[in-house]
Amino acid sequence: MRYTRGFTLIELMTVVAVLGVAIGVGVPALNQFILDNRLTSQLNMLSSSLALARNEAIKQNAPVVVCVTNSVSTLSTTCDTSGIDWNSGWQVFVDRNNNGVYDAPSGTADGCAAGATADCIVAAQAGLTGVNTLRGAPDVVRRIAYNGSGAALCNGSACSSTNSYFVLCDQRGATKAKALAVSRTGRASVITKKPNGSALVCTP
Repeated sequence: MRYTRGFTLIELMTVVAVLGVAIGVGVPALNQFILDNRLTSQLNMLSSSLALARNEAIKQNAPVVVCVTNSVSTLSTTCDTSGIDWNSGWQVFVDRNNNGVYDAPSGTADGCAAGATADCIVAAQAGLTGVNTLRGAPDVVRRIAYNGSGAALCNGSACSSTNSYFVLCDQRGATKAKALAVSRTGRASVITKKPNGSALVCTP
């Protein structure tokens, strides 16, 4: 007769203890990994929009604006002149008359068509999901623009290298923040500290 041997109580308790330790170590690490990836993905979205705006400005030899919108869940074509949170969404548009405001084409006209004189929405990004905050330093609180040469413009003039950057934070605070700096030539790069060398804060 063959006997089937099961687990003893001690063996079972050992397995449960080992499993508990593995879960205790693995779950927090996985959560940190997910949060880090979310920050990277969201910062990449902004970086891609800025690169698109710069390329479009050069291609069309016309001013292109990236500005905050006030719609978290839906796309908007209106720049938010009061909000400061880029996490609520943003848009990229060709500002043909260089007045800093999106002027929609009249009737059924296509502002993006060849030879158009009205403004053209190039891209729009709905608000970021989750509790993350994306805010701009003093020169880019609500908007940034590019001229036909691809240079970055803040408040109508060349951006200051110390005040044209964005900080993205999640619930872990400034110690885990990611940031994106925009040079005067218009190129964006990831930074781990403020351009002046001090630590990042979530409200630059």
